[in-house]
Amino acid sequence: SNYCHKQISENFHYKTNMATTSGPNTSLANAAITLTLFILPIIYLSRKQRRIARERQEERSFLLSLSNPSSPPLRPPLPSIVRRVLSRCRFAYLSTVDVDANSSHLSLMRFTYLPDEEIIVMSTNRKTKKYDILEKQSGVSLLVHDFSEGDSRELTGEYSITLNGNCSLIHDVELAERYRAAHLRNNPDYPQFIVGDDIAILRVDVHSARICNINDQVIRWNVNNISKS
Repeated sequence: SNYCHKQISENFHYKTNMATTSGPNTSLANAAITLTLFILPIIYLSRKQRRIARERQEERSFLLSLSNPSSPPLRPPLPSIVRRVLSRCRFAYLSTVDVDANSSHLSLMRFTYLPDEEIIVMSTNRKTKKYDILEKQSGVSLLVHDFSEGDSRELTGEYSITLNGNCSLIHDVELAERYRAAHLRNNPDYPQFIVGDDIAILRVDVHSARICNINDQVIRWNVNNISKS
């Protein structure tokens, strides 16, 4: 009992001394730090929301401008809408053609868009049907959409984009590892589909795109022969 009373008394005097020696300046500093830690996330979220809203408005204005027959045609590089959707999405549906079976083959893929090179990187196990198909022919289609993939707030559910291009199996070891590292950084939770001796790296060079928004407005883009609809 006496020991507990002594400990309580010592703790009380310790806290009193700390409060006395800390002084008003320290209290103000602590309050300033607390206020800063509270305000900074709010400022960050506010700026992020304004940036996203600005991008959405630019995309809508872009689509609206294309409804004018006198507007200029889309020209390379990829339209900003395509670049933004590819940058904020991770899933795509890869369509290949099985010539032997005279049918198409569809695969759900994780991808990484490299804007500086304007290419799409994917990976696949070498012991798969799509790998066998890609060894025989390189023409592919990719369907990408920005519908919700969990809790991502940057996906708007406004666009679906069909991309056509040539898919290459990357055999150059140094280049493959560079693409693999970038793909893994973009999809850190899925190394089982990216890293391994049996995992091949794929590169898609896009040559045309069909962009459709939620109002069924369609734009066609082609690296060589641009048109609109």
